[in-house]
Amino acid sequence: MTDLSRRSFLSTVTGAGLMAAAPKSWAAAAPSASGDWRLGVANAPAEGYAPSALTRLHGQMPKGLSGTLYRNGPGWFRYGDDVTGHWFDGDGMIQKYDLTASGVRHTGRFVDTVKHRVEQKRQAIVMPGFGTKGRADAPVTSNDDVNAANTSVLRVGDELWALWEGGSPYRMDAQTLLTRGPKTFRDDLKGMAFLAHPKVEPSGRIWSAGFMGAKAWIWQLSPNGEMEQGAIIDLPAAGYAHDWVVSEHYLILPMQPWVAKTRTPPFVDSLVWEADQPIRVLVVDKTDFSKRRLFELPSATYFHTGDAWEDSDGTIRFDVCLAKSPQFGATGARELVKGIYKGDEHTEAHLALITLRPNGKAEMELTKASAEFPQTDHRVQGLRHDLVAHVGGYLKDRPGAHMLSTYNWRTGKSDTHDFGHDAIVEEALFVPRPATAGGTGKEADGWFVGTVLNLKARATELHVFDAGNLKDGPVASWRSQHATPLGFHGTFAQP
Repeated sequence: MTDLSRRSFLSTVTGAGLMAAAPKSWAAAAPSASGDWRLGVANAPAEGYAPSALTRLHGQMPKGLSGTLYRNGPGWFRYGDDVTGHWFDGDGMIQKYDLTASGVRHTGRFVDTVKHRVEQKRQAIVMPGFGTKGRADAPVTSNDDVNAANTSVLRVGDELWALWEGGSPYRMDAQTLLTRGPKTFRDDLKGMAFLAHPKVEPSGRIWSAGFMGAKAWIWQLSPNGEMEQGAIIDLPAAGYAHDWVVSEHYLILPMQPWVAKTRTPPFVDSLVWEADQPIRVLVVDKTDFSKRRLFELPSATYFHTGDAWEDSDGTIRFDVCLAKSPQFGATGARELVKGIYKGDEHTEAHLALITLRPNGKAEMELTKASAEFPQTDHRVQGLRHDLVAHVGGYLKDRPGAHMLSTYNWRTGKSDTHDFGHDAIVEEALFVPRPATAGGTGKEADGWFVGTVLNLKARATELHVFDAGNLKDGPVASWRSQHATPLGFHGTFAQP
């Protein structure tokens, strides 16, 4: 079954023919003027970013806040006029921010994937991907040959795993960011899909999934990243799934009606939006994968979930950011790497709370909060939470959010800081205040730490907020020497 799954993936992303060439207008339209959002999709230096200190803008590092923020995202998009076919297909680059009492230091390095090496050698876009057709002579023999390792990161012991969603985690040294190679859990599972959104229980146990059409492989790993068990399960539909949620007792897989129908490369072209079909939510018992329940919700699309929890009566709830259609993933993100942006209300996601009742009924509570990249206090992964942080506030003249917010499900209140028109706000992560600094252990007692691309300053900044008070702005801020490409997801490792 696993070999068939790998071949199925390869037959989807590979194929004859060249990717359509990008317009030659990119060079003329390349980021040069202050405030140009295309800084976020410009190539990073091929050699990466050497260690450098960020300049403090204001404030001081809060007492008790120390550790490392790791972020992953696409950092290489073009060779001259030869441009990758989708923002999601840029080569993965890890940004490392070390936070100490004396300040912040930054380092950046590309993940040394097969894809990156092949294309750097040829100085051309060669390999297929999510939205890139690839060349007829692309040397593809396994999923990991096309693995961009560009979506998220997971800290496991002394390693950092750079994650994609169609292949293996790429192992890296957590300090030097040198690549050690793909993680092989078992010989017959080489190259098996491993989501970029694994879930880590308070015990340290790691759960992940690999979606392959109408089937999924469930990964259960120990806290040190070794395989405990795995199994193939049937799905209610071949809906695209970038994220999922895990509660204390259940694995929860929302399958949106953006469904793989063909094997025509690139992968995104195989997906058909079935607006009249529901989101189908499969709930699987952690202790017995054969025990499953199916729920249905109104049609919508999503990229990211927050977290899930269970009420005492067995009701399951989880956060998710829902949009009306998958237009951004299907076309908008393809245009970004060409320097084109067309804002559309159907692409904007809003924060929602999904409720799955023991009687089989499902409910969708959609808020007015414009939201993406939801984050919660990971100490209560799978347990009750009230606060979810997210970015929001989308503009018509450029992509990206300009606000950082929290929403409280218990009170229905929001707390927001607006960075303004010239800022693109990236995901912010919650970091708990340690007991040595007076931490109480209560939810959201700590800080939100995140990065922002300042278009006017042409530099990436790091900001620290008191988690309970965003509206007063960051308590401390630093500015990098570089405008690093926009990333997707990260993790924070405390000492």
